[in-house]
Amino acid sequence: MGAQSRIKRFFADQSYYSVRSVLSVFAILGVVSQVHADTKKTAWPQTRFEQNGYQTTSSVADVEQFMSALMRKDKSLTSYAPSRAPRTTETGQALNAWRLASTGKDPLRVYINAGIHGGEVEGKDAMQLIIRDLLQGQHPEIRQAIEIVTLPTYNADAADAPSPMNRRHQPNPAMGVGPRENAYGLDLNRDMMKAVTANTRWMLAMYQDFQPAAVFDLHTTNGSYHGFHITYEPAWATGGDAHLQSLNRRMLTDVRATMLTQGMPTYDYGNFRFDANQKIDGWESAFSTPNLVSNYPTLQYALGVLVETYVYRQYQERIEDNHRYVIALLAWLAAHKEEVRQEQAAAHSRWNQQWQNGVARLPLRTEMTQAETYSFDVVDPIKDTNGQIVGEKSRTQMELPSYVAFKAVDEIAVPQGYLVDPAYADKLRPILESHGLKILPGSARPKNLPLMYFYESGRELAKDSFQGIFTLNLKGEWKEAAPKRTGYVWTEQALDQALYVPVNQDLGRLAFYLLDPRSGDGLVFWGFLHAHYARGRGMWGELPRQPILAIGSNLDGGNKLNKASQVAKAERVQE
Repeated sequence: MGAQSRIKRFFADQSYYSVRSVLSVFAILGVVSQVHADTKKTAWPQTRFEQNGYQTTSSVADVEQFMSALMRKDKSLTSYAPSRAPRTTETGQALNAWRLASTGKDPLRVYINAGIHGGEVEGKDAMQLIIRDLLQGQHPEIRQAIEIVTLPTYNADAADAPSPMNRRHQPNPAMGVGPRENAYGLDLNRDMMKAVTANTRWMLAMYQDFQPAAVFDLHTTNGSYHGFHITYEPAWATGGDAHLQSLNRRMLTDVRATMLTQGMPTYDYGNFRFDANQKIDGWESAFSTPNLVSNYPTLQYALGVLVETYVYRQYQERIEDNHRYVIALLAWLAAHKEEVRQEQAAAHSRWNQQWQNGVARLPLRTEMTQAETYSFDVVDPIKDTNGQIVGEKSRTQMELPSYVAFKAVDEIAVPQGYLVDPAYADKLRPILESHGLKILPGSARPKNLPLMYFYESGRELAKDSFQGIFTLNLKGEWKEAAPKRTGYVWTEQALDQALYVPVNQDLGRLAFYLLDPRSGDGLVFWGFLHAHYARGRGMWGELPRQPILAIGSNLDGGNKLNKASQVAKAERVQE
């Protein structure tokens, strides 16, 4: 007899006024409530890989179907599209993102990116499980303190192009995984500064619209042999606020300790370093350039985390590793919400204080430096014909110096701003504005300061293309003296019609690294101004006027720093 029939029969009995009967009513109602609760629990949607026993990873449509089912379960999950952002990739693949509202007031905002490389699928699949966990009421402290936006299939082109031939060295689902790059052959994780793809323009629009306090980018390693289930890296971009970067690193070190107690070894992303005799002599990190999704946040005053799952673990294990680690990161942010907010506000203030002191300074580059000594497992693997690890010949523990931090090098005084030739305005304005930079007409430039011209002292034009570009590294300095001979001159009209991009603005760091010709990740480096800076022997006419001018005086160290700015400089030394 069903629970509903039992209730009807009970109330038909004349003895239901007795105490025993009243208690029976509550007991029966309890049965009904439990039935409803069990039904609700079992009705939660399942991911594609759960349904088929991990035989396939999720397509763009699979993720959309699963998240739509979650949205029907709980209206706090909604689809998300930043204003003025592309809705699709260049090939028409949908850029589908979702926003999970917090249950508390004034939450910390976190953006979680996954699937930027189509073969690194664990983050994309783990994010579906994480959102379901949070909607089911797990980790209430995260729901109360954190608001999340996620785009699980960021490289939507590659997500829908799986093949068993891709990344055969990692244990994959039977149907395979996608390729690394997008349909144009571009690595989306090298595009944050030049912003030539629809995916990157979507992400930059997200920064302006959502304004995340932290950004996670979920990956899988590419072949190093070590004992860590997860390796990670904080946002180490050249010129980021040192104190904010220090907090970023402390977050990851704290989470490392937490995960170790749970049986999950994690450490800073990197590889073993070898000496001239091919002996391991250290562990070192890789990049500090802001063109990476996980490094760029520090130039937007946000925390950043690169998450790298160990490639040789089984597909299901890699999903679960991502799942557990991202939850641990979110839990740390929930517990330190106010500290993160305060440090971000202080970073804004420190940048503004430099200008109030009369001079702002930034490094042109960074160098790797030792952070600590750590005990590493060195694995000597046994691999099959596809390169997958099927066993270990040995595993040796070694105490090694760990070079996973960066220090600022070649710190210089920066100009008040830059002028961009009006001939380049249509080409460069959309990129600069997509980063959130304030752009003024040239007529608004500070006219009490001199124009500065760039004098080149060295160059290196790449011999091979990277991202379809022969990149250009320049050395040189700014001087007040105008070049003696040019085909076109900077007239007063041209100066007034130019784009004026102040460095003395909240995102001035970004302006500097995008527009200074010496920047290792700027628009000159990425070839946007090759017609001027990379002229070959076949161009014998008069050199056109310089397309970028600086506004300021005594740049590149000529300023005499007062005591306050000397203190500020000391405080900016990176760990």
